[in-house]
Amino acid sequence: MSGNFLKAAKQGIHDWRVYLLGTAVSIGFWVAGFWIVNTPIHRLIEREAVLKGDSLDSEFTQLQVQQIIQDSAILSYILITAPFIFLCIGIFFVIKVLHQRKILTLISADAAFNQQRFLSGFFIWLLLACVQTSFEYGFTPHHFAWNFDPGQWLSFLPVALILTPIQTSAEEFLFRSYFMQALGLFIRQPLFLAIAVSLPFALVHFSNPEMERGALWIGLTYFALAMFLALITLKDDRLELALGVHAANNLFIVLLVNTQDSALRSPAIILQTVPTDPRITLLALLLMMGAFYLIVFGRQGRGRVESSQSRVKS
Repeated sequence: MSGNFLKAAKQGIHDWRVYLLGTAVSIGFWVAGFWIVNTPIHRLIEREAVLKGDSLDSEFTQLQVQQIIQDSAILSYILITAPFIFLCIGIFFVIKVLHQRKILTLISADAAFNQQRFLSGFFIWLLLACVQTSFEYGFTPHHFAWNFDPGQWLSFLPVALILTPIQTSAEEFLFRSYFMQALGLFIRQPLFLAIAVSLPFALVHFSNPEMERGALWIGLTYFALAMFLALITLKDDRLELALGVHAANNLFIVLLVNTQDSALRSPAIILQTVPTDPRITLLALLLMMGAFYLIVFGRQGRGRVESSQSRVKS
C-alpha cells in the first residue's frame, strides 16, 4: 500500500476550502440533474393526461402520473439513475477547473485506467454473486420466482448497461475517490479513513425501501460494502477494482436477480419474492468479500497487470 492514490490529491490545488467548494458544486450538479431529468418527463406524462381529457390540476392526474412512472421499470430507472450523469460532470468539472489536475487522477496517481483491473473486479464479483445466490436458491427455492419477460428485459437491457455503470462510477468517484483523497490529506490511518468515507455512503442509502427489512442490519450491510470498496481501493492503490465490483453488483441486481422491495426496480430474470433475513444477507456479503480478497490479493494471485497495453492515458 504505497499511498500514491491518496497523494494524487496533492497534484493540483488541494486547499481544504477548495475541497469544501468542490463538494458543494458536485452535489449541486447532482441535485440539478434530478430536476433536469424529472421535469421534462413529468411534463410529458401530464401533457398526455390532458390530451386524454384529465384536468392537470386534479389530484387524480397527479396520482396518475406517479402510477405511470411506477408501472414503467424503464421510466422509473431513468429517473433514478440518469441524474448521476450530472454528478459525474460535476466531479469532473471540479477536478479539472477547481483542483486543476487530470480527471483520471480520480482513478490512479499516474492518471491511467487499467482495464484489466476493472474487468477482474467486475467478473470475480459477478461470479461470487452468482455462487452466493445459487446457494441461497438451493436452500429456499420457494423464495424465488421466474420473472423473465423477453420483450421487457431486452428493452431494459441497453438502459441498464448504459446508466448503471454511470451511476455506480459516479458514487465511486464521489465517495471512494474525491472524498477519500480529500480526507487522506488529514487522516493518515487507512482504517479510520475508510470508516470516514463509508459512513456517509451508508447514510444516503437509509431512504431505500429495503431498509424496512431491518434498518440496523441493512444499514450495516451498506456500511460493510462501502468499507470493502474503500479498503480494496487503498490496498490496490487505485480505483478500478471498486469500479468493477460496484458495477457488477448493481447489474447483477437489475438484470439477473432482484427483490420486490428493491430501490432499483427492474424486470430482472428472477424475482426474489421473499427477502433474505438481513442478518444472513450481511453474513453472505462478508463471505463474498473475504473470497474476493483471497482471489485478488492472496498468494501472488493478485494477477496485477502492469502492462501499458491495458492502460488508457489521460
